[in-house]
Amino acid sequence: MTKYREILRLKSLGFSDRNIARSCSVSRNTVRRVIDRADELSISWPLDFGMTDGALEELLFPSEKSVTDRRLPDYSYIRKELLFPVL
Repeated sequence: MTKYREILRLKSLGFSDRNIARSCSVSRNTVRRVIDRADELSISWPLDFGMTDGALEELLFPSEKSVTDRRLPDYSYIRKELLFPVL
């Protein structure tokens, strides 16, 4: 999991994106994406005491529920067809 709080904390201390990426074991693109998104939402360090990485992730990058009309295949029927080939 990406350490969003740590990325924002290190950026507030003046660390470069490259050093933050090394410290948090993420790519520089991830660091830049998190910082840019935090700037868009006016989120800066220090954060609220109760703000966890999970809550911060949902705030920065809200998950979009995928609603689809496609039906899933009937896996039990496919399994039967594959197990008992017609001769």
